[in-house]
Amino acid sequence: MNRNLDERKLFGRLTILQPLGVTRHYPKKSTIIFQGEEPHSVLIIRSGIVKVYGITSDGDQRTVTILNAGDVFPTSWVFGKTEVCIYYYEASSDCSILSVTKKDFMETLQKYPELKEQVFQTYMSHYIASTMHVYALEHSYARDKLIYILLYLATRFGYKEPSGKTRISLRLSHQDIAEMVGITRETAAVELHKLRQKGYIEYERFTYYVDVARLQKLKGDEDIAITI
Repeated sequence: MNRNLDERKLFGRLTILQPLGVTRHYPKKSTIIFQGEEPHSVLIIRSGIVKVYGITSDGDQRTVTILNAGDVFPTSWVFGKTEVCIYYYEASSDCSILSVTKKDFMETLQKYPELKEQVFQTYMSHYIASTMHVYALEHSYARDKLIYILLYLATRFGYKEPSGKTRISLRLSHQDIAEMVGITRETAAVELHKLRQKGYIEYERFTYYVDVARLQKLKGDEDIAITI
């Protein structure tokens, strides 16, 4: 799949906001917003991947979620729930981000119902995926955590391949996945290798291919309806 075409599709009706804002570029690994910072504008991802994370009291980094094209942030501030940013936002790849004032964003949202519907549907997808992320964290065993985080990633970023497996369209290291569920990189590597040996997943060059149907059955969760 052509990533540029896909990102333009995800950006969708947000193009309405382009004349009102400024597009900025962030290189990979750069911090876009710091935890505790008071944002000055609404940020909308045009292209690239943004990692949202927090730091535990022990100094460990924990990934909260991953954002891609079409996502608006920082959510809690944009919709008036907090006065400052409650997480760090870091560019996981080179990113192109549109910055608009909150006033312009809210006024445009009210003016264009189709834009409001797109933003609503995006946040509904985030909510559903976030409940899966929380469910993954609640499990005691590393294997179970990884199964559910892979299903979460397949839901948020998956594309069905001709082989029948679902390709997760993110470059993910074992460390990235480990941080999402609070386990060590070594444990993640061991358990992912076991899933690979049994044919539930494949991975190469940081790209993962997931047999969603088999993973669901592995935990008896056929009720988790994933639409790719």
